[in-house]
Amino acid sequence: MSSAPGVNYRMPRASGLRQGILHRSGDLTAITAEEAGVLVARHGLGSVLDLRSDAEVERYGPPSGLLAHGVRWLRAPLTGYPRDTIAARRPGVADRTRYLHGILTEAEPGSWPRLFRTLAGAADRPFLLSCHFGKDRTGVVVATLLALVGAPPHEIAADYAAGMADLIAKADRFRDKWLRRGHTREDYLSRLHTSPVTMERWLAEVTARHGGVEGAMEELGVAADDVSRVRRLLAAQAPAAVCPGQPAGAGDVPEGLR
Repeated sequence: MSSAPGVNYRMPRASGLRQGILHRSGDLTAITAEEAGVLVARHGLGSVLDLRSDAEVERYGPPSGLLAHGVRWLRAPLTGYPRDTIAARRPGVADRTRYLHGILTEAEPGSWPRLFRTLAGAADRPFLLSCHFGKDRTGVVVATLLALVGAPPHEIAADYAAGMADLIAKADRFRDKWLRRGHTREDYLSRLHTSPVTMERWLAEVTARHGGVEGAMEELGVAADDVSRVRRLLAAQAPAAVCPGQPAGAGDVPEGLR
């Protein structure tokens, strides 16, 4: 394999984060069984946290390639937030920032507490976070986790922006979405942009409105014990979980998946 698996796959790298523990991607169905086998063998990938809605799972299917290698499929749908903020064919930074904040504050009640309960039970070994594109819902959740372990905003923003090239290169995989919405391909390519400015503005907004991501989690009803456990498991000083068949320190992206 000469490229990264699936769509928009990577392991975030940021200050304070234990390397190799957190993986992220878009479209889980794009990860082949061969690619999943490499992720499991090289990284000890134990579970996938799927943020997609029931309707998305019904339309696009389960993560069959990962399931074939024994990866646990954990569902924590993040849904119900407003979408009118990005209704424009080519939404700008302000539109995107409002959209990200809606994912945080206006998702279906109980979504974030459920997500953190799931994380608290899964983050003791490498796991994959994913939604459909791996940029908005996944972007907000990953940014929240990176902020919890102390990563600075510019590193969080850089990670958010890092997937744009792969999304655009593989945009035709999502052709049904732009056709259903009456968009052109060019319109949809513009919607795949992940400017670091958007994430930096969102993080500043979270700080201004909620005192930071931890304050936002408290307002959303996330259990403090779950927040503490997730932070401890993700923090760089946490002891790495060595899985059967996985050499200690196997935290880098496999050569064949770069």
